[in-house]
Amino acid sequence: MSKSIIEEVLVLIEQAVKDISFGSVTLILQDSRIIQMEKLEKIRLGEHPVKGANKATTASSLRTRILQSVSGMEYGKVAIQIQAGQIMQIERTEKYRVGKLTGLNGDGI
Repeated sequence: MSKSIIEEVLVLIEQAVKDISFGSVTLILQDSRIIQMEKLEKIRLGEHPVKGANKATTASSLRTRILQSVSGMEYGKVAIQIQAGQIMQIERTEKYRVGKLTGLNGDGI
């Protein structure tokens, strides 16, 4: 998977993560390719934004985490959760496609 992620996509993901103080970046995979990126930014009212706090996460370590998270995944999503400008967790949800099942309870599903 890592060889098929082009540099431009990695740069877009890195920039989206760095721009968020609170929120998430979700990568959607289909046929072992990132086909979509969703960016959700939460704005905390009454608090000053924490811009630039993501500097602790280097570009190379972020790329490594992204590549590890999507590695071997055919269908699914990877959600990067960000709080106070720091990556707090990365969730990997993998989906499996199954062929049509017939004969269960006398009919197909």
